Amino acid sequence: MSGQSSAHDLARRMEFQEVKFLADLTDKETDEKRTDRVFEALESRNERLAGTYAAAIRELGTTPRKGGETARVSIICHCMREVIGGIPSAMAVAATRRPNPSSMSLVSGLPVLLESHPELDLRAEQAYIPLPSEVALALARLVEAAAIEANLNVANAAALLTDGIDTKHPLIKQWKTAQNFFLEWVHLDRNPDGARKLPSDEAIRSQIRVVEDVVEVRSNLFFTNLDAVQDLLNMANATDGTNQA
Repeated sequence: MSGQSSAHDLARRMEFQEVKFLADLTDKETDEKRTDRVFEALESRNERLAGTYAAAIRELGTTPRKGGETARVSIICHCMREVIGGIPSAMAVAATRRPNPSSMSLVSGLPVLLESHPELDLRAEQAYIPLPSEVALALARLVEAAAIEANLNVANAAALLTDGIDTKHPLIKQWKTAQNFFLEWVHLDRNPDGARKLPSDEAIRSQIRVVEDVVEVRSNLFFTNLDAVQDLLNMANATDGTNQA
């Protein structure tokens, strides 16, 4: 092997080690510091949201008693579901608010309304079924609320991640994956006999990190950290240039 080739290989190896060292510096930042940053970012916008996030992290750091593993996962995922649901309105500029009353609230009022019209048969076998105006209005409000809610999550994710520009952006899919993950494990009755294996702590953390990354980006904290790393790289390159001179 020629001296020039050896020097080149050594330089590449040193460059790799230097970059790895700088990467290690960022990796050594503790989860606690990251959690504090995210908590403070949320707290500045919504204290209840910050408290819910903190509760999820606190529960994730506990060891459940035997038999309490499923409940622990449910608590964590419930908290994170609330965080994901609240972040768009807390951090996005143009988030769409949930309809008030909600479709669920409107549905709960239908039985009483229909009881006041015993003559009404919505299952009548005829092309058109005449409806009292108040029933028609109630159904219209229900359909409108349900339509808004159906598009709400995607619209708010787009507002949060792309300022509402692109509802098909890959980031939205990642956000929805995290959201669906937490929704899947919220309710205990969806896994009553424990047939499904519970997600590992690392699997839960990976989904929480998606949320944390979004919070940091929206708060410009993530980019501040990148700038700090870039400054270290520039300093290292400057030192290397001085040594070569």
